[in-house]
Amino acid sequence: MTVNRAQFLSLLEPKLRAIKNDINLQQRRPVIYSQFFSDTFQSKKAAETYYERAGIGDFQRKSEGGLITYTDPISGSELRFAHVRRSNGYKITAEMIDHDQYAEIVKLEQDLQIAGMEDLEIAGHLLFNNAFGTTDDADYGFEATGLDGVQLCSTSHTRLDGGTAQANRPGTDVVLSWTALANARQQFQLWVDNRGRKIISFPRKLVIHPNDELTAMELMRSRGKPGTANNDINAMFGDFDIVVTPYLTSTDDWFLLGDNIETVWHWDVQPRTAMEDDFDTEVTKRKRVHGFSLGHTRWQGIYGTSGAA
Repeated sequence: MTVNRAQFLSLLEPKLRAIKNDINLQQRRPVIYSQFFSDTFQSKKAAETYYERAGIGDFQRKSEGGLITYTDPISGSELRFAHVRRSNGYKITAEMIDHDQYAEIVKLEQDLQIAGMEDLEIAGHLLFNNAFGTTDDADYGFEATGLDGVQLCSTSHTRLDGGTAQANRPGTDVVLSWTALANARQQFQLWVDNRGRKIISFPRKLVIHPNDELTAMELMRSRGKPGTANNDINAMFGDFDIVVTPYLTSTDDWFLLGDNIETVWHWDVQPRTAMEDDFDTEVTKRKRVHGFSLGHTRWQGIYGTSGAA
């Protein structure tokens, strides 16, 4: 479609008191999704591939004059991220631009950038909105599973050494509460690597839907333990930064992010715009294109639950 005068007759006469558009509601929106990716870089290839391996085995006792025990590392699998490009644009006739009495149509450029930022937020939040499933989203270049072939949040993350599976999700999903958050915090200290060795990881951010904001504030900012009458201290007072995001599709989902998350965002094309004027039709075209792929390589450092069971 091309924006023309027949579509916007109200803009052709100087009779309007004011014009309201969505631009006024979107002033200085903070970028949320970029906080969730530890590795963001410009790619020069059509896809990026990751590989995982485990270290060598455990030390063994050596008897006097005895032989040293030698162990091998363990080869893992590869994970490939294929970039996609996404675009949007608009076309305007010269007559529409010339006869617009309010210079309103030229603001479509702001609309285009707002739509572009919204697209990036939707893409970035696939990390959490698809955290409990294994379905990729090819339209956004999103890979749902990591190097272990399992979704981001699971009770059955495998190890390359064949050891006991691990969980970064409760066995029964729970809504946000002091007890649920304490259990999640504890998990960060119990995870091990592919050889069963302890991982040093500390939770730093609590990611929640706006519906949970007041609950999260009580949990993090009350010096006394919320919901108790015995003056117990709140052992988690101020432990986590709260990230409130309306882009979570489930109101009950919540996540803890550690200081060593392994999430990736590859830029294929950073947001770019371009314009072209058609000589014969006098139609102006504007476009925005951006390209990327995203997901996680390893799950350690993130704990999540889908809330109410």
